[in-house]
Amino acid sequence: MSRRVSLFALLASFFVVTAFSCVKEEIFAIEPELEPDSSSPDTVAVYVKPANDPKLEPVDLDGPLTITPFAELNYKHQSAAVYGDYAFFVRDGRSAIRLYDVARKRKIYTCSLQGGSTTVYHSNQSTFGTDKYDSRDYFPLLYISQRARSENRCLTEVYRIFPLFNADSTALISFRAELVQEIFFPPMSKENSMGNVNCVIDPQSGKMYTYSRNNNSGDSNHGQCKISCFVVPDVRQRTVFLEDSDIVHAFMIDTRAINMQGGCIFDGRLYIGQGYPAKQYVYLNVVDLHEERLVKRYDLLAKGVDWEPEGCFFYDGNIMLAHTGAICRIEEEE
Repeated sequence: MSRRVSLFALLASFFVVTAFSCVKEEIFAIEPELEPDSSSPDTVAVYVKPANDPKLEPVDLDGPLTITPFAELNYKHQSAAVYGDYAFFVRDGRSAIRLYDVARKRKIYTCSLQGGSTTVYHSNQSTFGTDKYDSRDYFPLLYISQRARSENRCLTEVYRIFPLFNADSTALISFRAELVQEIFFPPMSKENSMGNVNCVIDPQSGKMYTYSRNNNSGDSNHGQCKISCFVVPDVRQRTVFLEDSDIVHAFMIDTRAINMQGGCIFDGRLYIGQGYPAKQYVYLNVVDLHEERLVKRYDLLAKGVDWEPEGCFFYDGNIMLAHTGAICRIEEEE
């Protein structure tokens, strides 16, 4: 791994969860994994590559990579993130969340959730904030990005997490989540490209970044990826409607935001998984938020990755990518 990653190996990353009724499973029980639930399809936008579109061609910014399996998962999910040793994998449409012990590589708990429309509640991105609802809370606030629900505004839901530990407080055994805020982003326009908004919180600066795109096919910047920065809204406001005037600054990167999801920020860089294997299109994008540019674009398909990255996070100094079958570790060769 590069020095950039190893210097921050102890940082806690990110975590995914939603609410409400949960069904407990035996802690650390070794049992067969469930087959992916076909009733909760992985509904992602399908983009057919037009002829001679240079924005979708591989960009030779990547160096040598080693991609190795880290742990089997076999759980169909839409986004994934980690806080400490605990990983949370959330299904599309708010159907369920699996709690997983990354250190022990074992399932802990599966929580059935209050389901929602897969068109709206896509749960494409999850991120921890830097603030807690109450200073005594164990977890900071959790932000889960959804799709446009009304007035062409994409939505991020903010949750307060209530963990349940075992009797001697040495292991997390279950959790519940309470919705405390809804953040609606500005209506999409050609100028702001606020379509398919995914929200990520920078764990160092506390700033809120989004990566999004313009969905109007007739516009010249259709599908182009735009990174925007916002001030995180005060959680005491139950419902927040952001406008263009709330955008602190924004910039475009030289790629299309097609099937982007599960991003995370680490040491001033935004890592975004991207892929649709059936269209021969799987990447890991690295955006420098200070230089405001795409600095690396790993062509993962060329390196044998034939699955769609659902979540990207850092664990034990390594970049991790999760998909429905497994968690994989990505290391940059020296």
